[in-house]
Amino acid sequence: MKIGIISSRTGLGIHTIRYYEKQGLIKKPEKDQSGHRAYKENDIELLNWISCMKTSGMSLNKIKEYTKAFYTEDELACIALLQEHLDKLLTQQENVTHYIDVTKNKILNFKSS
Repeated sequence: MKIGIISSRTGLGIHTIRYYEKQGLIKKPEKDQSGHRAYKENDIELLNWISCMKTSGMSLNKIKEYTKAFYTEDELACIALLQEHLDKLLTQQENVTHYIDVTKNKILNFKSS
């Protein structure tokens, strides 16, 4: 698949995909007969997951560690990185829930005054 197809299927811009290649987050794809990048289906899955990790706050350095472990099939390293990220997200979720409760109470206090 060409980069334009990958871009439309992942929602990532062409420049972002090339940036991820340069940063080593994804492997550079092989070239087809006409010299264009030839991506595979698993590249779409990985790019979507990279986007998810980035959007949820994982640093590019941690994502790079994850993708290296992914490519070398080091499942234990993948699990450890994802568990660390999940723990961080759960803590954030608890904090946000607390802030929501506090804000609701503040609104109730204003309404009852």
